[in-house]
Amino acid sequence: MEDCEIITKCLSGQMEAFELLVKKYQSGLLSLAWHVLGDKEEARDITQEAFIQSYKNLDRFDMEKSFKNWITAIAYRRCLDRIKKQKVRNRHFRSARFEDCVYFPHNGNERLEDSDLFQTHLNKLNPNERMTLSLKINHGYSSKEIAEVLNSSESTVRVYIFNAKRKLKKLLKERENVQAL
Repeated sequence: MEDCEIITKCLSGQMEAFELLVKKYQSGLLSLAWHVLGDKEEARDITQEAFIQSYKNLDRFDMEKSFKNWITAIAYRRCLDRIKKQKVRNRHFRSARFEDCVYFPHNGNERLEDSDLFQTHLNKLNPNERMTLSLKINHGYSSKEIAEVLNSSESTVRVYIFNAKRKLKKLLKERENVQAL
C-alpha cells in the first residue's frame, strides 16, 4: 500500500493505519538519528518524537511530496534541536560503505566503521555534513532528496559532501604526517 493511501485512511479516521508507516520507516529513522547523535537511547526518543509530530500534523502533509522525506526532515530537525539543547559532543557516524567515498588507512582485521580513527575524525564533522553523508551513503538518498530533507538546495548538499570528504582527508593527512615524524 502506498504512503498516500495509508495517510488517506488515517485522515478518514482509521488511525491504526499509521502503524504501517511506523513499521515502514522506523528503522531508517532510528539509524539516521543514531548516526547524528551517537546515542541509541537519544535516537529512539527522536524517532518516537518524529512519529508523534508527524501523526499530529498529518493533515498538513502535502500528498504531492514524499512522506519518507517529510518524516526524515522532522527527525533531522529534532536531532538538531537535541544537539543545541544538550550540546552533545560524543556523536558517532557509522557506515560500512563509507570507505567507498574516502580512503581510510586501517588495520585490515578491523572493520573500518569500528576503528577509533574513523570515529574520531567523523566526530569532527558538523551535523549537516554527518547527516548528508548518512542519507547518501547509508540510506541511498539522492542529492535532490537530501536537499528536500534539509530544506536546502542540491548544490548545498553537494557542498556538504565535498567539505566532509575534504575535512576527513585533511585530518588523515595530518595524522599520517605526525606518524612520519
